[in-house]
Amino acid sequence: MLSVDSYKGVRDFFPEDIKLRNYIFSTWRKVCESFGFEEYDGPFLEPFELFASKSGEELVNQQLYSFEDRANRKVAIRPEMTPTVSRMAAKKMQEGYPIPIKWFSIANFYRYEKPQKGRGREFYQLNVDIFGENSVEADLENLLLNNALMKAFNAKPEMYKIRVNNRYLLNYLFDEVVKASEEQKLPLAKAIDTKEKVSDEDFNKVLLKLNFSQAQVAKIIELLTYKIEDIKSLKNLPEQPKQLLKLFELIEKAGLKSIVFDPTIVRGLDYYDGNVFEQFDMTPGNNRSMFGGGRYDGLISLFINKKVPAVGFAQGDITLTQFLKDWNLIPNFTSSINVLVTVFPNNPNCYLKSLELAQKLRGENITSELFLDPKAELNKQIKYADKKKIPFVLIIGPDELAKNSITVKNMLSGAQNTTSTKDIRNFINSLPPKSL
Repeated sequence: MLSVDSYKGVRDFFPEDIKLRNYIFSTWRKVCESFGFEEYDGPFLEPFELFASKSGEELVNQQLYSFEDRANRKVAIRPEMTPTVSRMAAKKMQEGYPIPIKWFSIANFYRYEKPQKGRGREFYQLNVDIFGENSVEADLENLLLNNALMKAFNAKPEMYKIRVNNRYLLNYLFDEVVKASEEQKLPLAKAIDTKEKVSDEDFNKVLLKLNFSQAQVAKIIELLTYKIEDIKSLKNLPEQPKQLLKLFELIEKAGLKSIVFDPTIVRGLDYYDGNVFEQFDMTPGNNRSMFGGGRYDGLISLFINKKVPAVGFAQGDITLTQFLKDWNLIPNFTSSINVLVTVFPNNPNCYLKSLELAQKLRGENITSELFLDPKAELNKQIKYADKKKIPFVLIIGPDELAKNSITVKNMLSGAQNTTSTKDIRNFINSLPPKSL
């Protein structure tokens, strides 16, 4: 027999899981639209080269699901959205689309990596991007939107921390402090990006293998302890690294909390080239990375012959769900079904009246389930409603049929009363709003 388990690293979404997913998606969508972002979507499959060109060696060589189609074209299942949305934005720019472009999407992705707590091979992600705006205010817009999202999920500032860095600043420090060669810079950035996953001893060994001297290793360790005040004190800082200082000035003026400078934040994907940030869950004993983003001004030049500024971030559903669970922020979801219309056992006339009532309620946009077994005892039907957390049960038996009435049982309070079928409008008006 076939297994009832799903493929390793992917998820089945049962009705109770869909309630949470819909809550997350609707919150994402509502907040993004409130900031003037428009929703888009892209294809599930893309040419392999789209990701191979800029996504990074680890993602392409170890995590990408790729294959040849029937025409021998090498294609890939999307592991992220940034290359796709950059391609789409480039196409619209060629058509004279108004700038800046402010888009968001909610889509699913696949990466072949080891499933673990907070990480799977399949995941959904909110992607937020701004194209065509070079000012640091666009970077701030990302942080403001993220702050609004966290508030919408009822998260407090002490529950998470956003660590910010600048890739240009990092390269400047590699030049001025470490005296690294051009060949050493990218491997050094990748080593720093994975520093928290290895011991200090192993990190030092990695640096030595990159042909850094002991003195240079000491300089690298030192610069990874820099605070924002240390950056402010640097003399002759070029304009691009200064974008970090400008961003922190705006962060302070905007009153954003939970944001700190952290020189260890690199963002492993190769296309990042300016301010970058990563958000961390501050659950005691956890402190995992939740999601991140940043500047990628050079990516669109793969598609059109000019450099277009771009900044964005992505918030994944798995890490967010774990965050909401850890901090007890998941709402208590009720049933999406407002009422169960019962059928009186072995009574065709009552059944027809119940069917008529269910249809009438549905016509009034009241989600109504009609019990399907015409022979089932009422007690069984009521237990069914209780298990499914349906708040109201409507009963039409021989007595109700004779009096042209309906018995209404409130499953939350246990109260039961009878109303005339003519007064069904009053019952409808008394129902709570449909839940998510």
